[in-house]
Amino acid sequence: MSIRVGIIGGGAAGLYTACQLKRQRSGKDISVTLIEKNNIPGKKLILTGHGRCNITNLKDASLLKKGFHEAENFIYPALREFGPADTMNFAENELGLKLKEEENNRIFPVCDSAVRVRDAILSYIADSTRVIKDTKVMEIRKGEDFEVITDNGTYNFDCVVLSCGGSSFTKTGSTGDSYKLAKKLGHTVIPVRGALAPVKADSESASLCKHLAGVSVSAMVSVFAEDKKTTSYEGELLFADFGLTGPAVMEISREIPADVKGTRAYLELDLVPSMNDEAFDSEFVKLIGEHADTKITTLLSRYVPASVAGEIASRCGVSDVYAQGFTKENRKKVCRLMKHLKIGIGQAPSIEAAYVTRGGVSLKEVDRKTMGSKVVPGLYIIGEALDIDGISGGYNLQACMSEAYMASKAILNN
Repeated sequence: MSIRVGIIGGGAAGLYTACQLKRQRSGKDISVTLIEKNNIPGKKLILTGHGRCNITNLKDASLLKKGFHEAENFIYPALREFGPADTMNFAENELGLKLKEEENNRIFPVCDSAVRVRDAILSYIADSTRVIKDTKVMEIRKGEDFEVITDNGTYNFDCVVLSCGGSSFTKTGSTGDSYKLAKKLGHTVIPVRGALAPVKADSESASLCKHLAGVSVSAMVSVFAEDKKTTSYEGELLFADFGLTGPAVMEISREIPADVKGTRAYLELDLVPSMNDEAFDSEFVKLIGEHADTKITTLLSRYVPASVAGEIASRCGVSDVYAQGFTKENRKKVCRLMKHLKIGIGQAPSIEAAYVTRGGVSLKEVDRKTMGSKVVPGLYIIGEALDIDGISGGYNLQACMSEAYMASKAILNN
């Protein structure tokens, strides 16, 4: 008899599962149905990579896993069994997408179009998957088989892949449906919050950010809570009207406490991460001695953009001061701000503005070798439904592909 497979959610994880079931079926009699609540699958997929689709990252699995934070050991078997090279081979040879490698091993399609990637996937699965659109799953019941109750009728399956995303970018349909469905089936759901998200500054720091809106700098960004540093990340950040964004800020956003005020959380920017405090102070002393007739703002511009140098000098009250009239006390103030610029946090990162969701179905309740539920036999959970979030750069899409491979393999081998 045909194996009836239901895929709940047509985001990257669900679409990749449909692809993998087609690839691996080897003549097995299966019927695959994908249920999507939007009018077309892949609505969030077409936003990835700023619309260009960062398909994967060509790092070895042993390095790639480190981008998944607490979930690195859980995701490692999947990354090892179906890794970046496999994803690239599938994209080029089966989807017909030419690929290119960019900075930091990121892989993009040559066409630079996430829409074309989505359309290539839909074309690939057209003859093997029944796609039901504009249909929201209300409940999944497990009896002799799975009864999937929707606002457009009821469907029965032998096994179900839960892949209807997280809670980030709600306008794409990611409204936490996975968590509600999993919880009702008996799973534990770790509280969710935004990851890979911009950070809103508090009223005290807002003016600085607004003055520098649009300016990009390279810095070490650290999160402090209860006066203790909890994490750091070095990279590019971008000042914005509302606060901070850019890769470095977004990478550490997952570590910002939900209770910002209660934990006295704030960000600290080290604008000269290549030197420690003492080394920077020593070098600055030397610069002052060698350029007595130069403004302090100009000297600071050797390390940061002129606009940032101007803000630092202004906050220290030395905007028009030359090196020859620069006091030790003023130098200490400037060095302190260059190495420890505090940015107050107005609120915890908004999950609506986050690219991915931290939290989800507890990994303790899922078999990492099959993506199968340990609570409900025949249920497979993948993608943002799980408590897994990776850093930016192709990590999260690769996780979806690797997890889809493992789930499909398990379904077809049962």
